[in-house]
This record gives sequence, structure tokens and C-alpha cells, in this order.
Amino acid sequence: MRVRAIPALISPKLSSIAGWRGMMVRNSLQIAAVISLVLILAGPALPEDAVFRYPCYLLDAYDADPPLADCWKGSDAEGNWPVRVVPQEMLVGPPPSDVSCVTLPPDHWVELKFPGVLVDEPGDDIIITEIGQAGEQALVFVTDGAGQEYLLNRVTASDSGQPGQTVLGVDLAGVSFPFAPCAVRILGIDIKGSLPGFDVCSIRARTCVTCGQTACNPYPPDASKDVPPDTVLTWSPATFAEEHVVYFGTSITDVDANAMPVGNPPQPQDANRFDPGGLELGKNYYWRINEVNYADGNSSRAGDIWRFTVTDHIIVDDFDSYNGSDNRIYNTWTPTGYTTVFLATSPVHSCGQSMGLYYYYDDYFYSEVTRRFNSPQDWACAGVNALELFFYGKPHNGNKGLMMYITIGDGDVNTVVPYDGDPNNIKKESWQVWRIDLRKLTGVNLSNITNISIGMCLGITEPPGYGTGEVYFDDIILYPSRCLEENRPAADFTGDCAVDLEDLEEMTYNWLDTRYNVYAVTAPRAPLAWYKFDGNAQDSTGNADGEPCGSPSYVPGVYGQAIHFDGYKDSVAITDAAGLFSRISNQITIAFWQYGADSPHLTDTVCCSNYIYGVAGPAIAINLGCWRNPGKYNWDCGCPWSFDNRLSGTHRYKSEWAGRWNHWAFVKNCDAGTDPNNKGIMQVFLNGVLLDSREDANSPICGITSFVIGSGWYGGYDGSIDDFRIYDYALSQPEVAYIATNGTGILDQPLMSPADLSSDGRINLKDFAILADNWLDEHLWP
Repeated sequence: MRVRAIPALISPKLSSIAGWRGMMVRNSLQIAAVISLVLILAGPALPEDAVFRYPCYLLDAYDADPPLADCWKGSDAEGNWPVRVVPQEMLVGPPPSDVSCVTLPPDHWVELKFPGVLVDEPGDDIIITEIGQAGEQALVFVTDGAGQEYLLNRVTASDSGQPGQTVLGVDLAGVSFPFAPCAVRILGIDIKGSLPGFDVCSIRARTCVTCGQTACNPYPPDASKDVPPDTVLTWSPATFAEEHVVYFGTSITDVDANAMPVGNPPQPQDANRFDPGGLELGKNYYWRINEVNYADGNSSRAGDIWRFTVTDHIIVDDFDSYNGSDNRIYNTWTPTGYTTVFLATSPVHSCGQSMGLYYYYDDYFYSEVTRRFNSPQDWACAGVNALELFFYGKPHNGNKGLMMYITIGDGDVNTVVPYDGDPNNIKKESWQVWRIDLRKLTGVNLSNITNISIGMCLGITEPPGYGTGEVYFDDIILYPSRCLEENRPAADFTGDCAVDLEDLEEMTYNWLDTRYNVYAVTAPRAPLAWYKFDGNAQDSTGNADGEPCGSPSYVPGVYGQAIHFDGYKDSVAITDAAGLFSRISNQITIAFWQYGADSPHLTDTVCCSNYIYGVAGPAIAINLGCWRNPGKYNWDCGCPWSFDNRLSGTHRYKSEWAGRWNHWAFVKNCDAGTDPNNKGIMQVFLNGVLLDSREDANSPICGITSFVIGSGWYGGYDGSIDDFRIYDYALSQPEVAYIATNGTGILDQPLMSPADLSSDGRINLKDFAILADNWLDEHLWP
């Protein structure tokens, strides 16, 4: 596998980025010519079923900058930067132009699904176009779209300083995937140049869409989330399929072997598409396609069951698309009365902008802004029950006799909804939520909404008075009935405002757990290396001292002090790693105390041996909290790197790696295992107890010439490490418990599970009684 930078196809030497971007916009014929040229550069002619394709779906987009998450920046089709962009609009299918992009600052990523399966042919198999030529970097992964990933390479844009494109090619040669590779994840890791991050213009991958005897390539992809409610289902037909039979519903029993197909349109059908219509917000749906080939004696062949989840909201207006030139806010939100409407960049509830309103009201005058929709909106569809918006006040705002209101109209009837909260909230410099139960609106046709207004006036029953001030509005959103934090029953562990079998399962999983545990312990042999991090990175055994890199600090730890890392630039390099690890071949244990930070860096590598991006994976790597909260753990150990020598799982709780001290031990023993012909076992221990294990992990531990704590393969670690030990043999559970308890055998740690309802440090019948008292409670709003 390799990566290369294909010379930029167009590289005008202009001093102005904006001017360059404007000149780079081309018509469709020119873009087609560019694409054709890239295909030529990428290699020889492709087989008919293996061609370069653009992504068909955005699987994931992680913005690492809370509280303004999902506020993506980039450049639009005309090259204006920075503007708010929507990743799926920019990266799914062909790009809007050759100057449009999505910016990926460090720890931001996008994961894109492609039609079919990625394949290796001569030449590059993934082509990424980056804008800016300032040396920006990103990691490129291939995934199965469902949690399994393979880190292909680190790509680097040209560092010429010119405002042109870099076309980066990645070859899949030599990579053997244990899953069906169908998606590409790009993770920004570097800030350089005038644009803060890796600027993705387009991604293409060489894929094959041959299905075999059953339908494949579903859209939306299996397990998709945030699917729009107006989505039309499509799929790639099976080889020789003549017609298709569609099964669809909200339960798996609607699509299993005993289910009936949909009735409209009549089945079987010719088209490889199905419009379900009326998808409800937040609902899970299941579907299956049976393929019919009348020449086949078996006729209908049952396909896989696919599922997806519809988005839980519809945005009416988030005020982030307006600007000061061709899309001014007052052209959409028309002011009437004594009011001025303006676009604000502070304060904002989410992303970059809000709507500001100067108001005045008295006995005769009012202030109001109105948005009229070009086409009536159907708010009765998709299970919409509530409207939510946020407002932000000022201390000097006048509110004597004030009625703040929203008017919702259908072209014939306008229904006024007064604000029913504390009138003094308009004086608070904080975002206040305003929720409206749409089911209680009378007279207005919610399936034909033509206008919405926000206004200030003197209340009808109020004595004469007046007021003036400024207020800001943001995020007008429609929702179904949903779970609000303040409404959750005590025994709702899963956050769905219902006490049901899922909550009982959570309690059962942790049944009889206690914070105070006493373990049988056995003292281990002396470690090969021991880093106590008490103000330095020295090895207490004297074998291989550590050398701090960057600016790690020392903070209070479990025993004395601990070392604290803050991202990519902090680490500790083991000075004589080659000599240290030359004593290890078939068995190893790495143990440490760890306190992860609640940081945006969700691809943390705790420690890692030498590797070269795109050439060789590490013989040893430990990653905690990868990708999403609560995240994953990866224990890689073996030379050469392979999936057969990876133990990977999902954290049940975020607290397993963030926000508290936990003791971890990672063990490999090539001489153990139950199969005498294929020995080898890997284990992960958490707080003295076995968390996970796998067998048939036989590759030896060899070829290690460098070793780093606090950074590595997946990126930099955020958090603290204490009492880091390396053993040259596989510790047993009593030995792991010994070092986790400092030899006492007693571990007193707060429970991670939320099922301790009685707060007595144990999960037992007291907690079950509370759950039973809440059984089947459901507190959705509205």
C-alpha cells in the first residue's frame, strides 16, 4: 500500500485565495475533463464492474468543538471561505465545484459510504482532492461502515504555499481486509497554512457493485442514522434479477421469513426503488428485498434484513445560511411595527449565527418579524408534535406588560401562542428554551404552514405601558414527542424516558456489583520497566529511561504524581526500546493507571511501538476511547500487525476511560490458549477483573526499535498516566489484582453503572425495588 500526491491539475499563481477560487469555477464539461484526467493518472483502464465512484452516503461527521458541534466550515461553490457548509451536500456525489471543500481541523472526521465494495486494481484506489497546498495532514481509514476500521495511511497535501489543489492517491495493494471495505474515513490531524485544517474537496474510490444472487448496496446503508423523513429506498439488483419483492416496516417481524410484502405498489415490482412515504421522526425501520429470477427454479431469493433510523428533528431555521450580501436575513424575516432585525455572530446558541431583534412596544405599537415560506410546510407529517426555539435576553430589556409570542399561520388562520414562561427570562443573558406543544394549537392546519412570526406587544389584559430592548433567537426546530432530561424516571438508565426491559438488562448486567471488592492476590515478578512518573520519566528498574517530548506536565496521581498529556505534541519516548523489548518474544503485560480527559481527541493512543504510516503497523499499540463516546478499546500485539492479533471492543460506559482513575492491564501469551494446535491468547483487565479476551493470537512480539507513551498510531493521548509497567511475561488475574490494589487485594472504586439507584455502592434488591416501582413509566414530552 502506498500514498502519493498527484501533481495539481490546475495551479494558478494568484496572490488572492478568493480571486483564485473565483477563477477556478468551471462548467460541467471542464470538471468532467478533470475527472477523466485523474482516472488516467490513477492507472490503466478498469474492469467494467470496478470503477471510480463518488460516495453515496455520509455515515458519520464528527465535529470536535462542543458546544458548537456540527458547525462545519469550508468553502462554497464560488470559493467563499469561511462559510458554513453541510458535509453531505459537499462530499456525497460529485463536488459542487473544484473549489468547494469541507475543512477538517484536528480531530474532526468524515466517514463516507461508497456504492459497492472497495477493490484493489493497478494504481491508486482512493483519490482525495485537497485544497490549499499548505502541508495539511490527515489519516485515511477504510471501514466496513459498522465499526471495523483499518488505518491505511497518513496523507499530506503539497506544501508549495500556492493556493492550488493537491490530488492524493492511496493504493490498496497488499492490504487484506477481514471485513467488506465499503467506506472511507478521513481524520484531520494538522493545522497549517491559511486554512485551519485538511480541506477536502472530493473523495473517490474504486469500487465493485456486483451483488451475486441477492440484492446489495442498500440506500440508506444498513444501520444508518439521521435519515431524512422523505428518503426513497434504493438498492443494486442481484445478478440476473428480473423483479423485486419489497418488505418494509417498523419491526423486524415485518420483514422476516413469515412477513408479507408491501401492498403498494403491487409486488413483485420492476423498479429497484421504493418510496415508503410518511417516515416518522426518530423511528427505526427495517426492510428486505427478495429477488425474483423466473429462470431460477428457486425463484425468489431472500435478501439480508437492513435497518435505519430517521432523524429526530426538522430544522425550520437555524439562521446560519444568511450573509451580508445575497442572502440577507431581513429579506427572509420581514420586520413590521417598531422593530429592526439583524444577523448576529454573538451570542449564538449553536454554530455561528443567530437572529437579533431590536423591539419597542406600547399601547399602540408592536414589534414583529415574519417568515413566509415559498412552499407551504407540512408540520403534521413525520410525527411532529412540538416546536422548540431558543432566545437570549439582556438585563436592560423592558418587559412591563410584555407579551412575547409566536404566530403560526396556514394562509387562512393565524394562531397566536404567547410565551408561557417567566417574563423575566427576557432579561437573562443566557439561552432560554421555549417549547410549544403543537397538538394544542387550534384552528391552524399544520399540514399547510405558510408563515411563522415572532413578536413583542403589550399584553391584551395589561394596563398601559411600554418597553424596549434587544433579544436574540436561534434554532427553530420541529420534534416528535421526545425524552427531556428533566422528565426522566429515576430508573431510566438508557435515556429514553421509559423504564423497560433495556433498563432491566442494565441492572442485570451489573447485578451484585459493589464498589468495595476484595481479590485474591499474588505478587508478580519484578517488571522489566516501571515508570512511576513522580516528577520525571525515569525507569525505576534502570533498564530504559523515558525522554519527555513536547510539554507534558506532572499532576497528582494514584501514587504520588502522574504524567499528563495534552494531545499530539506530548509524549514520552523510551530511549532504549530496542534493548528493552529484545527480552520479550512470546509473552507481555502492560499495566497502568489511566485518567482520560473529556476532550475532543477521541482517537487516543496510550502507547505504541514503531510503525510507518502505510508501510508497517505497530507491533504494540493500546488505544482507549476511540471514535465515539463511550468509544472503543484496541489492544494490538504481534509482528507483523494483523487483525488476528487485535483484541477490540466497545466501552460500556464512558467512565471506563474518561473522568476517573482506572487500572488497565493488557496481556498477551503466545503459548497459552485451549487449542493445542493454535495457541495464543490476548486479555484485557479493567480494575483487576478480566474485561475481554480472545484466542488464536499467535504472532510473536518482535522488531520493536522504538516505543512511545502518550501518542502514536491513532493520534495523541489526552489525560494522565500513572504507574506504567511493562512485564516480560503474561500476568495472571491474581497478579493483575495485586498491582491494581498495591498488594492489598482491596479495590474501593465508585461503581460505573447507573443502576445503583439506592446510592449505597452496590447493586442488589434495594435497587431492583426502585426499578420495579418505576416499571413501565414513560415520561415523553409532549
